Amino acid sequence: MTALSSHPSDILIAFDTIFEQCSIAILQNNTIIHTETVVGGRGQTEIILPMLDKALHTSNVDIKDVKAWAFNRGPGAFSGIRINTAMVQALSVANGAPCIGISSLHALAFMACKQENMTDGMHITALIDARQKQVYAGDFVVQNALPVAQNEYLLDYDKPIETDIVVGDVVDLVMTDAKKLRPNPTACHIAYLAYPLFLKGKTVTAAHALPVYLRDNAWKTLAQQAKNKK
Repeated sequence: MTALSSHPSDILIAFDTIFEQCSIAILQNNTIIHTETVVGGRGQTEIILPMLDKALHTSNVDIKDVKAWAFNRGPGAFSGIRINTAMVQALSVANGAPCIGISSLHALAFMACKQENMTDGMHITALIDARQKQVYAGDFVVQNALPVAQNEYLLDYDKPIETDIVVGDVVDLVMTDAKKLRPNPTACHIAYLAYPLFLKGKTVTAAHALPVYLRDNAWKTLAQQAKNKK
């Protein structure tokens, strides 16, 4: 794909509904011009659309001027992934702008790099609770002060992790001697990770804006969780 040039109308809008929140960010030429985050994992479908309307109005941005839609593509909460994905697919079809999926684990590793003075070659393992005594895990190596993805996988709670830093809200569920960080990524971090990909033309159409679950039986897992709550 052909790389795109940065110009004043390079506007990207990012969403996150996976980290137990509804979060939106509007980025223009690598600068956040609007952001809002509402904490909570319920009623996200009803919350996120009004947030988008507010963001467009507040920033004086017309939907036709948005050049790309970025989203947290998972892994993480099944319902949150579906909301994120369905939102950008619909918006992409509506205005013809492409989509950019960003890993939730990458967002965590990105925050770790921003919070810590990390040198090249250091290792980060990002973690999100997958339930059923497992976590979603992502391994990253720091290059030029940024995390470069190596692998994403499911990991049992009792499996030891050898790394320099573990990051996420479930770092106490795993066995490790690494330094522990508990950052809270928002749509801003999704936007910052997506923008370089946009400039390189690394985007996809709505049909290829797909979620990543890591667990093949995601639908069954959701049903099991609902059953356990009764």
